[in-house]
Amino acid sequence: MKTADIQKPHVRKFCSSIATKDPVCVKCEPQASEDENECFQLVQEKVDESGGKMVTGWAIWEKPGVFIEAEFHAVWVTPESEYIDLNPRPSNFKITEILFIPDNVTQYKNQQIDNIRKALVDDDLVKRFLFLNRKYFEFMNRGERAFQHGHIELTRREQKEYKKLLKSLIQVERKIHCKYPQSVT
Repeated sequence: MKTADIQKPHVRKFCSSIATKDPVCVKCEPQASEDENECFQLVQEKVDESGGKMVTGWAIWEKPGVFIEAEFHAVWVTPESEYIDLNPRPSNFKITEILFIPDNVTQYKNQQIDNIRKALVDDDLVKRFLFLNRKYFEFMNRGERAFQHGHIELTRREQKEYKKLLKSLIQVERKIHCKYPQSVT
């Protein structure tokens, strides 16, 4: 996955289907000592500490030529009105900026919001991958888990379901990577 390129027509069309505001390129300044994927808490702490404000919206990612994805996200707007992405990412995820669409309609209510995904190829494998991602989200946000953050507890039955779902997701992702190793850029 990489930051989507707003110069590409399919990216512009995807972005306009999500929110009415124009996408912006946001500089990444990851807070290495913080947890990944806790952007809402991280940004709020930064606002409390340094001023500025939180802006919520969508980070746009792409497996070029294969699928595109919008992830609900929060960025910090400094007191000088500069957009900064504070979210830490895995070390192999080498990015310096993200494509971000501000969205003041979709509200974060202390629970996850599923990503918006779209296949860019007519491929059953890609469709299966997107389907499994939706199922994974639904599983992780079932019942009270929708309001939990960080470590979660699963029953023995749920652990089996989780392992099966994750195994399927990983297998399909590997097949996509093999089929589309050097995706069209």
